[in-house]
Amino acid sequence: MAEPEEMSDNEAGREAAQTADDQPAGRNPPDDADRTSESPDRSTKKIAETVNYFHGTVMAGTIGIGDGDGGRAIAPRVLTGQLDDAEIQAETAFYCRPATFDQALGRLISDHVVLICGPTGAGKRTGGINLLREVTTERLEVISAVSDLKELSRTDYRTGQGYLIINRSDDNRANDVDFAWRRVCDRVRAAGAYLVITTVAAIDPNVERVGQIAWHRPDMAALTRTYLADQDVAEEMVELIGEQLPPECSMADVTAVLRTIRSGESPETALDKLSEQSAQRVRDWFDEHGRDAQAIVDVATLAFAGDVIYREFESLRAGLNEALRRSEAIKPSGAGSGGSKEAEPDGHVLTERRRLICDDSLIIERLVPGPNTSRRVLAFRSSGHRRHVLAELCRRCATPFWNAVAEWLAGLIAHGADVEIAFGLADLAACDFDEVQQTYLEPWSRSEIGPAGQVTAVFVLWAMCFREDTQPVALRITKHWANHGNPEQRWSAAMAYSGLLGACDPAQAIRQLWQLTISATKGFDQACRAMAVLFDTLLATGSSGKVLSTLDQQLRRTPTRPADRDAVLRARHVLTEVLIMRENQSRVPATFLYLKKYPHRLELVASLWAAGSCYRPCRPLILDALWHGLNRLRHITDKPIEFASRLGEALVKALPADEVAPFYQHLRAVDAATRTRAKGQRSPALVLLDVIERHYRRKAS
Repeated sequence: MAEPEEMSDNEAGREAAQTADDQPAGRNPPDDADRTSESPDRSTKKIAETVNYFHGTVMAGTIGIGDGDGGRAIAPRVLTGQLDDAEIQAETAFYCRPATFDQALGRLISDHVVLICGPTGAGKRTGGINLLREVTTERLEVISAVSDLKELSRTDYRTGQGYLIINRSDDNRANDVDFAWRRVCDRVRAAGAYLVITTVAAIDPNVERVGQIAWHRPDMAALTRTYLADQDVAEEMVELIGEQLPPECSMADVTAVLRTIRSGESPETALDKLSEQSAQRVRDWFDEHGRDAQAIVDVATLAFAGDVIYREFESLRAGLNEALRRSEAIKPSGAGSGGSKEAEPDGHVLTERRRLICDDSLIIERLVPGPNTSRRVLAFRSSGHRRHVLAELCRRCATPFWNAVAEWLAGLIAHGADVEIAFGLADLAACDFDEVQQTYLEPWSRSEIGPAGQVTAVFVLWAMCFREDTQPVALRITKHWANHGNPEQRWSAAMAYSGLLGACDPAQAIRQLWQLTISATKGFDQACRAMAVLFDTLLATGSSGKVLSTLDQQLRRTPTRPADRDAVLRARHVLTEVLIMRENQSRVPATFLYLKKYPHRLELVASLWAAGSCYRPCRPLILDALWHGLNRLRHITDKPIEFASRLGEALVKALPADEVAPFYQHLRAVDAATRTRAKGQRSPALVLLDVIERHYRRKAS
């Protein structure tokens, strides 16, 4: 998806104003996640540490990385913004139309809006892109999946452009939903634009104004033929491949297999891999081992624990066994008839580990690199099995089992937030979201088990962003907490928006964080800090400029009403947090990293530093951050002196005439108080100070 950095300042402003070897990855939470802390640390530094901890854990190991059906992407897809040409080309190449494609195209041409309804994995996103490319060659843009009908009826659509909403999720239904859809259609048609919306919801019989088209996978043989038309593959093999593609596999997995065959892999090998990681493989295992209580506990433990060393796995499994006995989900050892497998969950100590990784097991042993030596960990045979195991557990296990799991997980979280548990719950949400929402997300987000539970609830939302089917649901839940939650849930929402979830839908995150900032009667400073961390998060996505543009827009408000004056005041607090934000390896202000990436935005960055320094209560913090950042410029650029000089010249232009002298005097005092360099050494801070001094002396003379 193209970097959305080119959004104009006015657009961004309008959006905001509208509303040790033995420890596996994911087991060492940030210090502030301790549930025994009565007053959790919610500073900018701690929020950033939480974001960085999650990101670092995912990138360092295999958490969040999957292969095959049910596997997660290495990085979540950004949900909103312009689709670039390369992505559109990839989605339209070898496209095979499903049976209802022409019907959907007809409604799109006549109404300019169409809703395609179908299950996850049916290829709705790709279908939407291809539909739009049939009616326009202009820019294609993805709109937030949590946009309600009122927002869609007020959106400024551009003539000739195509708009796509992926897996739209909206709990707030209008009283007259058909009339609300009519307003959306009228708005899009009047603009001469086109809108395709995908959803997993069923066709609504109360909606007549917008076309709702049932969407299914295309014929597999026809799809295979499209991909392999220019390959040396016999027609009999094409038919065979189409027949052997598992019906439960998503279209993404099907096309991935066909691409590997195009690249030279034999059809037999590609299909064997797909079969191994399929849901059917897991269902067959459960059918065979369904009465083996210990085997079920084994896979349940690994589904929530992720890849772990033997000792930790055995400890975690023992905890789950105890919880299951307390809830009477399994019988105590020795109870029941004749000591059946169901009644005897404990294996012999000399054969237990070999039993775990036998040939027909879903669990295998892997060697993974460790800090000092390779480590033996237990893992699922295919990473896609984790989600399929949870789906089978949902289908087969009764409430006492899930009560025990909830008790067990809450006990683990008591020791600190856990990324692996979060990914397990995210996979569970894909097959039973009600269980995850009611048992974990709602109570944990309200801090009912302490700050560690809150952090883990946020981790769950971030983990849900790695899947297209759960990503919109995570956005909807966070939006609900922000708008309708209690104070603890609003804080959970702010933290969620500051990290991965905000990166998936930057405009929505900025809008919601700004609303939290201006609407909170107390604790608004937490939303201010979350906005600063979001800016730092977005530096990697190309959307960070939206935060700066929003602040610039709010600071330029004419404070004629009390509400406007309060908004400007709170915007200054947000600005302060953004300017002093330097929770990065180089320990330089995040705005310096932004300026290095986007040098053409010098005027905007300088104007914000100038505006921040003019706010007397926060001036010492801001100028201290500026001075320290200048003297660490060598960590991010080979030309620190030139960088400081350009910034100084821009600051002179941005500062009001009567603020130049106070700015110079205060920065000079900071320099005098903290100078540690050798005599005569020319530092970037002194260079900027010299630029300001020349202007200051000219004004004074």
